[in-house]
Amino acid sequence: MKTQLLRNKEAGFTLLEIIVTLIIVSILGAMLASMMGGVLTNSTKPALQAREVHFMNQVADSVSRAYRELGSVTDLQNSIAAGDFDPEGTGITVAAASTGYGTGASPVEGSSSDLLKVTITGNSGLTYTLLVGDLEI
Repeated sequence: MKTQLLRNKEAGFTLLEIIVTLIIVSILGAMLASMMGGVLTNSTKPALQAREVHFMNQVADSVSRAYRELGSVTDLQNSIAAGDFDPEGTGITVAAASTGYGTGASPVEGSSSDLLKVTITGNSGLTYTLLVGDLEI
């Protein structure tokens, strides 16, 4: 009978073993939750970038269409300076700068050009650059 009591006493886990196991499991669970939170947060970045690129392409198309309608680099530059191509609520900005080729320096000998460099910048830092104008050779 004494042997049977000793066997029952030795069976199972002690309170200390259970507490240590719970502490280890809770630390591992907290680490897993922390890592999964970062993965879920970063998973939206590609979708937001694709949306921003889509808006930037739309702005580039609008700039090209406006140049064809206006027919003048100066008119297009004034239109961009007036903010006609800054879409509301997207964080996209449009800037234009003259390239200087229209002032006597030309990229190809015997040619004349009137070029405008249009830079479209998204709020994540992506940039899209267009050269708009006529190149006559």
